[in-house]
Amino acid sequence: MNDSLRNEAHKEHEALCRLFDAPLRAIARRAVRVWFNRERLDQVLSENIALCPHCELIYAIDANGRQISSNIQAGSIDPDAYGQDLSRRPYSVRLSVLHNAGFRGAFLCDAYISQVTKRPCVTVMCGVTSGATTLGFIAADLDPSSLPQV
Repeated sequence: MNDSLRNEAHKEHEALCRLFDAPLRAIARRAVRVWFNRERLDQVLSENIALCPHCELIYAIDANGRQISSNIQAGSIDPDAYGQDLSRRPYSVRLSVLHNAGFRGAFLCDAYISQVTKRPCVTVMCGVTSGATTLGFIAADLDPSSLPQV
C-alpha cells in the first residue's frame, strides 16, 4: 500500500474512532455499574444501543474474551450468544492493546465477516474499567457499507 493510501486509511480510521468514542464511553460508564449482573447488563445495552450510530449489534466481553451479555440488536435480545469464547475472533488480537492502562477511548478493529449477519463487519470497542482494573469491553458491530464518509 502506498503512503498516500495508507495515510488516508489512517485518517478514516481515526475519524471513525472519534465518532464512536463518546457513545461507547457513555455506554461503558453505565455498564460498569451492572457488569456482574447479566440481566441488568443486557438491559443497559438494549436501552443504550441507539447512542451508537450505525450499530447493528452490541455486546459485552470480559477481559479474557468471553461474552458476558446477550447479543443486543435494536429491538431484540439474543441470549444464545452469552458465554461464547470470542478470544479467537479477529478483534481479539487487539485486546492486549485495550488492556494497556494508558489506552483510553474507542478502538476500531479490522474488517471481518460477521458470524451473526454473514456480511462484512467492523467492530469498535471500548474498555470498561473500575479504577485501574479493566473489567472488559463493550463491542459494537458495524456494517462498513452503512458508515458515513468521514
